Amino acid sequence: MKKSGMTAKALRGILIFAIFVMIGASATGIYFAQKWLLGLAGTISQTVADSNSSGNNSQAAAQLQAELAAQQSVIEKTSLISVSRQNYQSKAIQDLDQYASDAGITISNYSFSQATPATSTTTTSASTATGAVSTNPVVTATLTSPVSYEKLLKFMNYVESNLPKMQIASVNLGRAAGSGSDSVRIDQLSIEVSVN
Repeated sequence: MKKSGMTAKALRGILIFAIFVMIGASATGIYFAQKWLLGLAGTISQTVADSNSSGNNSQAAAQLQAELAAQQSVIEKTSLISVSRQNYQSKAIQDLDQYASDAGITISNYSFSQATPATSTTTTSASTATGAVSTNPVVTATLTSPVSYEKLLKFMNYVESNLPKMQIASVNLGRAAGSGSDSVRIDQLSIEVSVN
């Protein structure tokens, strides 16, 4: 009987083939592992860069937040510069009555209208003096005459430094007949109110 077995030559061929297959499989595995590691390294680098950028952004946001907190009084004042169109009349009357009382004069009447450019040469409008046409409403206050010139200036100063912003649009005044040298006659005082 003939034994069928493996000869040393055949075994050596099989082992060499197996070694080449293992070397090829290892090379392919190393190639794909390297490709996967490069992709992972790129993702990690991007994540680190985003993290650093986010850290810088969060630092900038924290700095802006601190600046806003420090400037809170300025923010509050800017919100007071103008008043809404719905309640500007009551706010204007309230403020003007207070300033008239503080200055020692009396306001007898109020009227409200939309701002229009001045047509008279004796009336100077603050909105047309700068060349811009204002759409802010105008409060016309009738003062009880005669008024002391100093009290009138004090009242006008209060109005001009008011929040919400009010601006004297026009003044009609003249010398009061038969009164003291520092008294003036005021027909009307037009005041422009800043509204939003």
